[in-house]
Amino acid sequence: MMKLRYIVTLLLLIICSGVVQSKPIILTLQWTPQSQFVGYYVAQELGYYDQLGLDVVIKHSSSSKGINNHIEESDAVTLKLYDAIYMIDKGLDIVNVLQTSQHSCLVVVSRNDKIKSLKDLKGCKVGIWSASFRELAEGINQDLNLGIQWVPYVQSVNLFVSGAVDATFAATYGEEYQLRFSGFEKNHYIYLANEGYDFPEDGLYVKSEFYKKYPKQAKALAVATRMGWEWAHKNPEKALEIVIKVMKRERVPVSRNHQRWMLEQILKLQCDTRTKKPTFEIDMQKYNQINQFLMEQGVISVPVSIDKIKGTKLCK
Repeated sequence: MMKLRYIVTLLLLIICSGVVQSKPIILTLQWTPQSQFVGYYVAQELGYYDQLGLDVVIKHSSSSKGINNHIEESDAVTLKLYDAIYMIDKGLDIVNVLQTSQHSCLVVVSRNDKIKSLKDLKGCKVGIWSASFRELAEGINQDLNLGIQWVPYVQSVNLFVSGAVDATFAATYGEEYQLRFSGFEKNHYIYLANEGYDFPEDGLYVKSEFYKKYPKQAKALAVATRMGWEWAHKNPEKALEIVIKVMKRERVPVSRNHQRWMLEQILKLQCDTRTKKPTFEIDMQKYNQINQFLMEQGVISVPVSIDKIKGTKLCK
């Protein structure tokens, strides 16, 4: 254990030696304050960013102003890997400096016993977010030739509860909690991770311009953020208190039970299936699968190389 700590400390010194404070780093997260982003809150609350000479200003997206509308004004953002590949293909210059998620959080919840798999959604009315995950869901619709009738919603499960849809897309850490504790715990929950669409999601990205101008700060941002996530894995209850503190400060309604559930799910999504530990790296097999999926759907014409998304050639 002491040897491991020594190696980690040495690596931090090598990576971050000489880091000097640049201008404040604007980091925008892709939703309102919640346990989904606990690693960033921990890194700021425990001073990990400060220790590496970083002045990080954390901002949040919302339903009225999504992450796409924050990129121009930000130095760093969190994005789903699927979305990042698409955006890079369309010309956005960003670099993945830390991959926090290893799995898909998506689940389809059915209203009746006839829907037990994705193929059973053929011709059904299905609830879907107005923005987030919409493109991926439509891609699956086309991939399986389902002819789904989409019914958009913002962030409420009311459509499902009222019976207005046959099924709904949900996030394991979000709507699934709401549905299970609203009397639908015995319904069929179809997890995309088990259906061949286990696409990793959240990652930390910096603009290529920032990465080239401040390479040490970009790497230090990744290191400090990783430290925050690792601390959260070891201290989930204390990490939860930090989340609650941020939510109250930002005047966001707090459900402690839901945030605890969310924290548990988010930490699970970060862990490798075999080792049960977070890797903070892009899974190449899944990365190639996403590229292939996007090409088959006509969303991109050529694969986005791993060198491109990791910015391998930017600082050479």
